[in-house]
Amino acid sequence: MGGSRRKTRRRNSERRAHAEEAIEHLSKALQFGIEKDYMMADNAARQLIGIGKKYGIRPEPRLRKLICRSCRLSMIPGNTARVRITTNFITITCLRCNRIIRENRENWS
Repeated sequence: MGGSRRKTRRRNSERRAHAEEAIEHLSKALQFGIEKDYMMADNAARQLIGIGKKYGIRPEPRLRKLICRSCRLSMIPGNTARVRITTNFITITCLRCNRIIRENRENWS
């Protein structure tokens, strides 16, 4: 019985390592897709959310701000997202589902 537990732990760590590699690869695909191919960016955004939920690995905060959490698509400033900057807040509106994200300017990176 003890041997099967060890294998499971090893498999879980391998799965987590593969998930981290996938997050890194999808992050690059999202960044590239925003510049060139919007469908690829949308697909990468959807998969980033799915892997993040399943394995508990989150992309870096800079990339999380490029994904709409309600429609699970990429938010490309000037194309699929509107960005407004005021004295206290940065407001990002997804133009596909009209979700509004407000962040304090000090927290923006």
